[in-house]
Amino acid sequence: MKSPEEFLSELSRSSRGAVFATARTKPLPSLHPEVWQAANRSLAIFPVPEVARLTGRPEFLIGEATSDISRLEELAAEHPSNNWHAAVGMSRLCVVRIDGMRGRAWFAAQNEGEADCRTLSIMRGATVWATFQWPAPLVLRASASLLSPGVRILSDGDSFPVPPSGGSKWVDPWAEIEAVPYWMREMAFEPPDSPLGKAVPVPSRSDRPASCRSFKRFETPQFSVRKGHPSCNHAGWRGGFRVSRRR
Repeated sequence: MKSPEEFLSELSRSSRGAVFATARTKPLPSLHPEVWQAANRSLAIFPVPEVARLTGRPEFLIGEATSDISRLEELAAEHPSNNWHAAVGMSRLCVVRIDGMRGRAWFAAQNEGEADCRTLSIMRGATVWATFQWPAPLVLRASASLLSPGVRILSDGDSFPVPPSGGSKWVDPWAEIEAVPYWMREMAFEPPDSPLGKAVPVPSRSDRPASCRSFKRFETPQFSVRKGHPSCNHAGWRGGFRVSRRR
């Protein structure tokens, strides 16, 4: 039985040969207007064949990612599909994936007090991909990819959907790709020459109250014996009652 990698490789070779054989007689398919618009924004785009999507490997053709319209038309003919993704690293973007209401609430809280974040974003279901300009020449800290539960920065080998793939859509199709917010730059990025182990992410703000528990060592209370009060540890008393020796 063939592995998913071998199956996809043979599918890629066979579809490429079929395209070259019919390139002179059959016109190349036209791209979806939103895919064409994303390519004009210099996003490196690649197709996601149905087999790659079903096998959970949407980045199988990420090496073919490009923003050249003519090459994208050839890829559309080689791999007929309505699903397109953009490569994060080749697009030179900082892309933040925000999942669910918890992730959205945390991300909105971090932007509180700053200008409204209206950068180019993609939405699909309860997930949002917010795109930002990479803050050159800074690099991403090794421990800062996960900013909070439900909020993480995608790595170079990751990708995000290009509308209308998989039911995704632009939050605002006319929005620009903004610079990384100040709080994110301080929390997740560092100069490339920072010593290893010296860079520590800036702690994020938290709405939880500070702990009121004392860390002082617990001391065993000292019981004092007073006259007229029973005590189990006092001589002459047993179980809280005085033992009389009178007969």
